[in-house]
Amino acid sequence: MANGNNPTVDEHYVPRMYLRGFSEIKGEKAFICQFDTNTMRQTPTSVNVEDVCFEKNLYELRNSDGSYIAQNHIENNFGRIEDFTARVIRSIVVKSQNETCLNCSTVLSQDDKSYLTIFITALLYRDPQTIEMGIRFLQKSNPSMDGREARNFTLMNLLPLGVDPEWDNSTVIRSALESLSGMFFQIGYTDDDTIITSDRPGIQWPSHDSSDNRPRAVAFPLTSRLVLYLFPIQNAEQNETSCFFKMSEQQINDIQTNIAVCARRWIYSKNMLTDDQLEIIKEARARLSKNNRDG
Repeated sequence: MANGNNPTVDEHYVPRMYLRGFSEIKGEKAFICQFDTNTMRQTPTSVNVEDVCFEKNLYELRNSDGSYIAQNHIENNFGRIEDFTARVIRSIVVKSQNETCLNCSTVLSQDDKSYLTIFITALLYRDPQTIEMGIRFLQKSNPSMDGREARNFTLMNLLPLGVDPEWDNSTVIRSALESLSGMFFQIGYTDDDTIITSDRPGIQWPSHDSSDNRPRAVAFPLTSRLVLYLFPIQNAEQNETSCFFKMSEQQINDIQTNIAVCARRWIYSKNMLTDDQLEIIKEARARLSKNNRDG
């Protein structure tokens, strides 16, 4: 987020506040281990979260002369959402360490759920690849539109969240939020730092019903020990289920497999990946490559 007269140039599409939950904190800095799915190798040493998952001026609109339009406006709106979400995640971490809370049917307020839903949805669309796809689509359907115009149009219609009153509530993100509204929330926890994430965190399983826009389930790693799950509410009994549940080894492996499949390029973890984790990731990426070739 911009600070005073110093605008933000390196704009993170996976926020640093999120990656800190998978990092080793050393003083004021946070270091994270990373695995490159292109080379299928781990980086020998951990890296500062400041130095990953960003592009320069990723969310900036420009005039025809190259000057900025409302510089850092989108970046700052994301920053406000991140601040609220960071507080929610910190609260979940504290509650996950409290035996009483582990048996509660809910530990999240409606506001907590709203911030988490907005945060997760935004990460799906603020990704550079998604933005680039929008630009290419616009230019293909509007050959006279140049790159700057296509980029501005994509950013304005894809990313604004309606946080400011003047912002359009019909953007893609606002529409996508509807598919996750009214979901049932559960939080899986582990005793060790076995949960991984990626440069495209979040897993969605599509509905079996092609006419239903609501996903069958969503999984989102919160920290190296916590995973948030969202399910459609099917019946009243489901509401009485404990909010927290201890993840089985199979559930942990499933998360690692799906994170590996969804990753754009980089996979992140608090510790260097174990041989078992490396095997899971390599098998998942191999199946992904085969499916892409066959498709």
